[in-house]
Amino acid sequence: MKVREMQHDLKTLRKEIRKIDKHIIQLAAKRFRLVERVKEVKLTQGLPIINLRVEKNVINQAIEHGAELGLNAAFSNRLINLLIQEAIRIEGGTRKDRATYLYEVAEKVTELEANGETIIQLNVEEPDLPTAPPVKKAAINALQKEKHIGYNPSLGLPELRKAIARTLSHKYDVDLCDKQVLLIPGGQFAVFAAFLTTITIGDRVVIPEPMWPVYDDYSRLIGGKTDFIHTLFEDDWRINLKRLEEALEVKPKLLILCSPSNPTGKIISERDFQAICQLAEENDVRILSDETYSAYTFKPSTSILEVADSNYIFVNSFSMKHSMTGLRIGYVVSDLNTITRMKKLIQTSTGVSEFAQQAALDVLSMKQEEDEAFSREMKERIKLACIELDRYPISYARPEGGMYLFPKTNVEGFDSRKFAQQLLSKKKVAVVPGEAFGEYSEHFRISLGTSKRDIREGVKRIGELVEEWT
Repeated sequence: MKVREMQHDLKTLRKEIRKIDKHIIQLAAKRFRLVERVKEVKLTQGLPIINLRVEKNVINQAIEHGAELGLNAAFSNRLINLLIQEAIRIEGGTRKDRATYLYEVAEKVTELEANGETIIQLNVEEPDLPTAPPVKKAAINALQKEKHIGYNPSLGLPELRKAIARTLSHKYDVDLCDKQVLLIPGGQFAVFAAFLTTITIGDRVVIPEPMWPVYDDYSRLIGGKTDFIHTLFEDDWRINLKRLEEALEVKPKLLILCSPSNPTGKIISERDFQAICQLAEENDVRILSDETYSAYTFKPSTSILEVADSNYIFVNSFSMKHSMTGLRIGYVVSDLNTITRMKKLIQTSTGVSEFAQQAALDVLSMKQEEDEAFSREMKERIKLACIELDRYPISYARPEGGMYLFPKTNVEGFDSRKFAQQLLSKKKVAVVPGEAFGEYSEHFRISLGTSKRDIREGVKRIGELVEEWT
């Protein structure tokens, strides 16, 4: 075929493609006009906007039709989920950006302190505990011995990765190798890296709530769709396995677990962890297990490393351990393919500084009694906060780990956002409203990352304001 004829043929083909593109857009518009009518019917009949059973049928049918036409199943799944996302937006079911509720409190605290106000910060997400002197010494020595402070291996220092693999293998009776470990600048970035290398536009993520709102932020940022499993104070924050099964049947890519939980301090039991892992395996869903707060546990706790053979991403950090938040050193454990993908991400961004890794190596060599000191301190702070809360019309589930309390007021019509704003302006105490973590307007989160004196006084002022609301 001559060049001119080939060019003419290419123009013809592109013209046909544009016609099809136009037809696709027209069909999408037609679909969304029908969605508007569905919205009216749901409003009239008082039906929920989101129905996972219906979505499951729609997704399965789309994948089946795609297979008949020779389309890749993953593509069909992403395409139909994008249409479902837009339908939910049209029906008014778009999720609130709850992470802003975290930030607005912190920003207001900064503003008040700049004006000379003294604020009791029960909103902080890091402990005020003193960094262990050996940790500081290890970091200083690492800096002083180097003539030139250069780049480090993307995976992290080999000796630290080996030490982490050895420590976890011993703690959880598993067999991990250093190649399964990746050092990342902080636990939060480790979670983001896990999202970024696991999901793409149109993929679904399942998140039990109440849970740290930044998880949903990451899903949104990448273009994913989040399905939430609402847990209840009355059920001791236990994940309903039947609801979880329904959520996993709509073919999500990722399930997020956090144990001990931020904000409830709840630890997932071994029995539930095993059941959750089995459901995830049956539905080919990867689990992201954020165990950052496992440094503070007050009862036996189970790790994903003990109950899952594969298809998981374990996230932890040295932030809570010996108060090392400022060193920004987190790590993930997963299969070799996942670690390779995440390594490429680190190579295009930044790694962990060597002096921070040397400090982490020192932590891993500390004696067990030193290792548990911070956990005992946090347990004492939680006990103190609970004693103070008992004086007021406030209920709570005693945390089993972590550094937070998530109390519930016994006040009709309570609005946690308004309460948090008034508490800050009137009583000079900062807490995070429960609505930051889901539909929990009767709750608020208290952080135990500050002194016992501030905890006692802060809870007293909280109680006083709650009584004013009654």
